[in-house]
Amino acid sequence: MTTNNDIEKIKSLLSNLKIKEKYSSKKFNDGKNARSKWAKKITEPVLSIDDFNKQTNDTFQKIANIKLDDDEKRRTTLCVDIYNKKLWNTKKEFIYVLTRNNGIIKIGGTRTGMKERWSSYLCGHCVCERKKKNGESYPGKMSVTNAYLYHTIENDIINNDTNWDIYIWDLPKTTIKTTILNKEIEVVAQTFHAYESCTINLYVEITGNIPQLCNNYDHDYNKK
Repeated sequence: MTTNNDIEKIKSLLSNLKIKEKYSSKKFNDGKNARSKWAKKITEPVLSIDDFNKQTNDTFQKIANIKLDDDEKRRTTLCVDIYNKKLWNTKKEFIYVLTRNNGIIKIGGTRTGMKERWSSYLCGHCVCERKKKNGESYPGKMSVTNAYLYHTIENDIINNDTNWDIYIWDLPKTTIKTTILNKEIEVVAQTFHAYESCTINLYVEITGNIPQLCNNYDHDYNKK
């Protein structure tokens, strides 16, 4: 007699088989060794972006969805569907949140815009365990942080068919007046470090821990 538990196991098995078939192309198979070394183990996020947004007066807006890139013309295996290209391409300060199945998994900041930040993450592809088009291995000069994040996302989507999104906080422009060579000058201040730290502090107040993929942040703005 087939029990409900047996049925659920069969469904789970069939689901896993469909996922493996979906992402079984040579392009993704070639990255197995890289993912084995660089992908971090992650657990279900404890705080959703929706609940977090309630605490921030809906500050964060979704700007992109991260997905696997199966285009053989490109070596990289991740790409994004962008919902606001003008904002995505703007060079300015943002706080961004990466979510996995709507749960927060990383909070970060950038002073040069999301297009450049995403390009930096894509550089995480170039680890020694992967090969260039000419068959030679990459030199492995990428940022370790970018390598971990890139392969963690890729590995999670391939194995669990998860949904990854990017949310942003479009930070206000802050200017200060100072005197340089006897002239009063208005200077654009760099503030994203403070916003990033305060955002992570709020997350910690709610959950008790920093987001899983947040390794470092500016402790100068920690709550005293």
